Amino acid sequence: MFKKAVIFFSLFLMPLSLMAAEVGGKIQSISLEAKVIQFVNPKTTTVTVIKFNDETKLESAESFEDLIVNTKIKATVDDNMLASKIKRILVQLPKDQIIGTDELAEMIEGGQPLFIGDARPQGKYNIGHIPGSKATPASELEKNLNWLPENKMTPLIFYCGGVTCPLSPKALKIAKMNGYENVRAYVEGFPAWKEGVYPVHVNRDWLNKNLDKHHVVLDVRNAPDTFIKGAVHLPASQLVQMHQKWNKEKFPTKKRTIYGLRDKKAPITIVANSEVSEEAIEAFEILTFWKFKNVAILNGGMASWSNEQLPLGSGKIATNLDYVKKLAKGAIEETAFVEAVKAGNVTIIDVRSADEVSKGRLEKSINIPLEELDQHLNQIPKTGLVVIHCMGGSRAAIAYTTLSNKGYTNVKFLDDSLEEIAKENGIKLI
Repeated sequence: MFKKAVIFFSLFLMPLSLMAAEVGGKIQSISLEAKVIQFVNPKTTTVTVIKFNDETKLESAESFEDLIVNTKIKATVDDNMLASKIKRILVQLPKDQIIGTDELAEMIEGGQPLFIGDARPQGKYNIGHIPGSKATPASELEKNLNWLPENKMTPLIFYCGGVTCPLSPKALKIAKMNGYENVRAYVEGFPAWKEGVYPVHVNRDWLNKNLDKHHVVLDVRNAPDTFIKGAVHLPASQLVQMHQKWNKEKFPTKKRTIYGLRDKKAPITIVANSEVSEEAIEAFEILTFWKFKNVAILNGGMASWSNEQLPLGSGKIATNLDYVKKLAKGAIEETAFVEAVKAGNVTIIDVRSADEVSKGRLEKSINIPLEELDQHLNQIPKTGLVVIHCMGGSRAAIAYTTLSNKGYTNVKFLDDSLEEIAKENGIKLI
């Protein structure tokens, strides 16, 4: 009894900074430079920002580079939200219920009888999925067993968002409970499929609903006589030439682009005569190598699009890209940012490192590295427009969340390349 009392009393004497709490969720953004992670709790939709350092213990991952977007984690943090431990929550399944990337690719290429179910939400499936897969959201599968093949001996494979995603195991369990015996989960999931530069498809019905300025339709055929409404033309042969030239020049892959497109997350649909055309595969592999994150090939290609009498363009196909990035929550439009900077009526917070800032910054900007932001709130006014920027937008987005959680309602962030915007709009970096 006495020992318990001593322990209990000591807790009250312990500094709050030493009191640990456990938080967790799915990673939305991570900055390895600033050592900051933003994640969301899927159940409460609460967004949290935590910090880590060289002393943070990492479990179930070889390095912090394994903590990619959508990774599920648990972290032990102090009252300053500094993590002493971060654990990647891995899916646990028997080995005989798991299939790897190469084996799945071989089965697809071999044309084996196979049902592939995408256990992610429908919206994720729509913007890119493994060829031949069907949308089978795990949250809806139990009430929609008709999505599955009638023959319960058919091999079923479910996948979702990677090694920490619980949706493919959930779909596997539902299928097994309903009499399907030959069921496995592709646990590495869609991230590993994309990392292996295997083809990704989108369906025609989805593209037909998204023929707008926020989506890029890239026709890579040599001389198209008909084309999808709103498509832009860039032959695969020209992409190959650009790729070979930049390889010889050792031009950084992250800076390689088409038509000056800065948004590497832009949804790009590649169109050729069919989804297996050499032109489509070449273009997909090159753009993926150039670090475009949302590239997919149109399933069925132009042949199926025309046969189904879906919208066609008129006149001559465009050779200039008309794309507008869809603004994320809290992001400021480029024109509004440029006007505010030139007018000088905005507080600009630069969350890059001091070393980055020394190579060029906006005049009158305030440099507060992201990892130090919560220690310098006194420098950030709560009235008047405040705009945060970094190099390309990722750290600025985390800073926006941090300040929003601190009660700031007057903050926006630049979700774009500062260097390119400054160059295009005559803004001098000092």
